[in-house]
Amino acid sequence: MRSLLLAVVAVVLVAPTAPAQELRDYQVGRGRRSEQNLRAIIDFAAGDLFIRQTSDRSLFRMDLKYDPDRYRPIDSWDADRRTVRLGVDKRSERDSWPRKDPLTQRAVIELSPDVDLTLEANLGATESSLELGGLRLEDLLLTTGASDTELRFSKPNRMLCRRAQVTTGAAAFVASEMGNAGCRTWLIEGGVGQVRLDLDGEWPEDARMQIRMTMGEIRLEAPRSLGLRITMDRFLASFSHAGFSRSGKTYVSDNYERASRKIDLDIETTLGNVKVEWK
Repeated sequence: MRSLLLAVVAVVLVAPTAPAQELRDYQVGRGRRSEQNLRAIIDFAAGDLFIRQTSDRSLFRMDLKYDPDRYRPIDSWDADRRTVRLGVDKRSERDSWPRKDPLTQRAVIELSPDVDLTLEANLGATESSLELGGLRLEDLLLTTGASDTELRFSKPNRMLCRRAQVTTGAAAFVASEMGNAGCRTWLIEGGVGQVRLDLDGEWPEDARMQIRMTMGEIRLEAPRSLGLRITMDRFLASFSHAGFSRSGKTYVSDNYERASRKIDLDIETTLGNVKVEWK
């Protein structure tokens, strides 16, 4: 027994000490010069993320609090291609010091509203809020993993957006005032979870939206001034079509012909339900 106790004491004495659990600050930014366009690639592995427009003459800026033991900042700028990559990534696939209560990282990323913007965001285990209203958004490519993501357009886009593509994992996705994005084409693909789409805002003419959902709920919140034509391809999925006339797989809202703005939606879903709520 005495030998066993000595051995345990020896192991404790030589065992390495785990790093202190403390977040580290990291800031990076660039003032706008002659740039007319910007491609921003955001890779954020874990934590709380906020994306919004800058309030000064910066082209971009990131304020980050990160866990240096498990993650590292992403910060690169290609002046020739007008491309910035920002965010935080794992140091390795396996954490050196597994923790029951990992530190919550936080980043605020700001982008200039005065340049034509292509935004690509790849989000991991995050709580994310993207306020893209008032930007000059040309293209949007958003991919989320096990995250809760809110996408907002509180102000109209300052240019016509060519396309927006959103791919969600096993999580919740909410988009607000989508018409203000100014995108003619939307593609939203979901795995398992809930997708809530607020169709308010200033839609461009002939806007189209394609939604593909494997399993979960699709909820469309539409102003009564907006006309909807929905082509539905569903299997073991419910759809309450009150306020719509039906012809085969196509459902047309009662206000479609007189609506000043119209959207055509193609919806494919397997398990779950589709709801339209008029407001």
